[in-house]
Amino acid sequence: MLRQTVPALQLATMQSKSNSLGYLGFYELPIEEQSMFRLLLLLPLGAFVVAFMRMLIGIRTSGTFMPVLIAVAFVQTALIPGLVAFVAIVAIGLLMRGYLSSLNLLLVSRISALIILVIFITAGLSVFGYQMGFNTGMTVTFFPMVIIAWTIERMSILWEEEGVREVLIQGTGSLFVAVCAYLLMSIPLSGHLTFNFPELHLVILGLILLMGQYTGYKLTELRRFSPMKVYD
Repeated sequence: MLRQTVPALQLATMQSKSNSLGYLGFYELPIEEQSMFRLLLLLPLGAFVVAFMRMLIGIRTSGTFMPVLIAVAFVQTALIPGLVAFVAIVAIGLLMRGYLSSLNLLLVSRISALIILVIFITAGLSVFGYQMGFNTGMTVTFFPMVIIAWTIERMSILWEEEGVREVLIQGTGSLFVAVCAYLLMSIPLSGHLTFNFPELHLVILGLILLMGQYTGYKLTELRRFSPMKVYD
């Protein structure tokens, strides 16, 4: 069941049809589509958080906008079940990816096999979670399967080239950025403003463009200058 709350003044304005531009509002759409747009219009907030964390703070993530997709899944369900499901899927997928690498498969075949294995993993976690009394089915199935398969592939290659430490750094960074984006996107005021005032996305776009022109040091890079303190 979908619930929607409309202010009385806005409802009266919609019913009067006094403004011809009222036909262009989201409230003219069916409630199912309105619910979809409420979620889609939160994506710019997640993109803003990712841009801020990567370009100004300097947090490394696995993939560019994978944290946004994880945050959207968290918004649909809950934070803790989503974290557990994502970590479990990636961990099991990395173990299976190690077996696939021993078969010397081509890239396309390896990714296709990973997608199938990820589907089996998510199905197993959904059934197991339901039997244990946890409603994790929606959380698991909401994660995009192809993106998770590519994430497992990238982490596996990173594991072979850079080691476990780099995998942990990028994986932890992705989850941290996803949690930050979720905290911003889950605020009721954020959903109200982004849906009722979509022109505010132009402000977010402007801030992202400003950050895109920043070429200075990231916050995490300043630690390189800590040895200079001995000369103060």
